[in-house]
Amino acid sequence: MPLMTGPDPEISPLEEQEFIRGKLFDGNKSTLRRYADLVVGVDASYRDLLIHEVITTLFGRLPGALGFGLRRIFYPRLFRHCGRGVIFGCDLVIRNGRSISIGDQTILDDGCVIDGRGAGDEGVVIGARVILSRDVMVQAKIGPVHIGDDSDIGSSSIVHSQGGTYIGKEVVIGGGAKISGGVFQIDADDTPQDADGDQAQRAQARFTRGPIRIHDRCLFGMGCIVLDGAEIGEAAVIGAGSVVNRSIPPYSVAAGNPARVLRTRRM
Repeated sequence: MPLMTGPDPEISPLEEQEFIRGKLFDGNKSTLRRYADLVVGVDASYRDLLIHEVITTLFGRLPGALGFGLRRIFYPRLFRHCGRGVIFGCDLVIRNGRSISIGDQTILDDGCVIDGRGAGDEGVVIGARVILSRDVMVQAKIGPVHIGDDSDIGSSSIVHSQGGTYIGKEVVIGGGAKISGGVFQIDADDTPQDADGDQAQRAQARFTRGPIRIHDRCLFGMGCIVLDGAEIGEAAVIGAGSVVNRSIPPYSVAAGNPARVLRTRRM
């Protein structure tokens, strides 16, 4: 998340109480209630938590075809919607599954993390025939995450939403990419205090310039970073290690830090 040192009229504030920290420490909750809020969602029942714990404990680490077969039977119960023929790898971390939808024949490889904690009504939507390679993290802090059909996310990539993240169809993202919205305001005035003289809120206010939008058929090299409010047009190509902090036109080839358009593709 980038830093912002002065006022910016194009940004909108993100309410701290909508982040998981605000939800977990709002009121005098028990440790078990906080754990349930973190794992299955705020106000989810303890029955939902029990089902989640039994399924993930019994089947989450089973290797080979046996583990694949049992997860295929039981893991769909963890999600808002789960299509047919989904492959669930070992050691998946599923948080707030009631906000997550998975399309037909999608592959969630070993070690992936999918967290719908702040996705709202739109939720985390992963389309059909999507491949999330090993150790991919998809986390909706505030705002939805959508990944279109037939897209591939490379290993150890991170997709965060702070303001919304939309990835189109047939998008290929190389390993180690980081797609993350939101900006910090670090030059805040005096931090408000409560009646006991303690800080009433965190000193760093968080904002967004709008959702990250990656249109259909884009290609990203390894290690790319896409920042808050960026929009990458259809079929654009982003070079490895680039940092995208602005809009990139359709059919462009861009690279660098910050990414700049080098040429237009022939289509």
